[in-house]
Amino acid sequence: MNIKWFIERLKGNKTIASNTGYLVAIEFVHLLLPFIALPYVIRTIGVERYGMVAFANTIITYFTIVINYGLDISAVKDVAINKNNADSLNEIVSTVLSIKFVLLILSFFVLIFCIYVVPFMSEHPLLMLYAFMACLSEVLFPVWYFQGIEKMQYITIVKCTSLLFYTIMVFVVIKEQSDFELVALLQSGGSVLSGAIAFLCLLRIEKRRLNFPEWTNVKMVLKESFPFWLSRVSVVFNTNLAKTVSGIFLSMESVAAFDLAQKVVNTILIPTRMLNKAAYPHIARTQNRKFATKFMFFVAFIALIISSITSILAPIIINFFAGYEMVEAINVLRVLCIFVFTTSIVICMGGCILVSFGYPRAFTDSVIISTFFLCFLYLFIYIFDIQTAVVYAFALVLTDIFVLFYRMYYCLKYKLFSLN
Repeated sequence: MNIKWFIERLKGNKTIASNTGYLVAIEFVHLLLPFIALPYVIRTIGVERYGMVAFANTIITYFTIVINYGLDISAVKDVAINKNNADSLNEIVSTVLSIKFVLLILSFFVLIFCIYVVPFMSEHPLLMLYAFMACLSEVLFPVWYFQGIEKMQYITIVKCTSLLFYTIMVFVVIKEQSDFELVALLQSGGSVLSGAIAFLCLLRIEKRRLNFPEWTNVKMVLKESFPFWLSRVSVVFNTNLAKTVSGIFLSMESVAAFDLAQKVVNTILIPTRMLNKAAYPHIARTQNRKFATKFMFFVAFIALIISSITSILAPIIINFFAGYEMVEAINVLRVLCIFVFTTSIVICMGGCILVSFGYPRAFTDSVIISTFFLCFLYLFIYIFDIQTAVVYAFALVLTDIFVLFYRMYYCLKYKLFSLN
């Protein structure tokens, strides 16, 4: 792979380079600032209660995916195409926000019902309500808009401010084990604060005007976003299923171990994920197969280095954040380092290649089918009674490898790679 060629090409496109920088800064702040408070939180509220907070957030994640409805993928492309048309942008923004708001209200009523019928949720209603507050940020925070117009500087400042608020308040508010519910409140409060500020940027700085969207546009957006929503449902289900079943069949300590390992994984995935996000509008617009192919190999190279280093340092990383109370998390993290490498390539093949070149069906089908594959693996694990957090992690890795080969097949079939 000619890395020098790719880097020179990336430098030549200042928009991608600058937006990659902003996106990396956003995600590093989003994950690293909470990491500053994480050792204090785990030691103050205890591993079990930390697992309870993680379990509540996992449940709420299923609500957020309903609220997003795949709009964070489809809307980016719509905004990128119409970035110079103010009227079209106003209509897109109004339509997306209206759909998300209605889904937020419906999700809230579903949550109230679940609090009455689900044992864990009925035992900790405040914890669930505090965690659900983060869903409001999913409506207010228009990352998809700023990504589409390729201006991420506003969001960088907003994220830094809100997460600094959370990090400081954790040390001020969390004092004993009984304060574990307030951890979820502070997490959601920081998200809502960032969403509110970003929403004001949308209205004041970008001068977008909101209006009642036309029903025909709403139906069109719902139809276009549905395949992406199915794929996102599968992605969230695949990612969070391990913590969900750990909370049901194992213990909250196992949930905590898997959650900590995933937090580390999400952090080291930042560079490749942000490269993919920044390059997606450019590839969708230019349809440059040679650039897309070089980009994929570059992403794979970066992911290999990051995952290898993390695997070697796994004991040091876990012991730093949780002391010696989460030994299980070390092995989980090492297994998930394989996932870091494979999923970086999978993401690139999905959004940057298959979707950008007009083959979203192969993209969505791969994720949906992978969910059935993962469920089969979990059923196998349950039947043979080999349930551990490490085994769950292996199941996630095997599923991601399945998706990798599935998407590679279609990329080759449609000749989306330029290997000259």
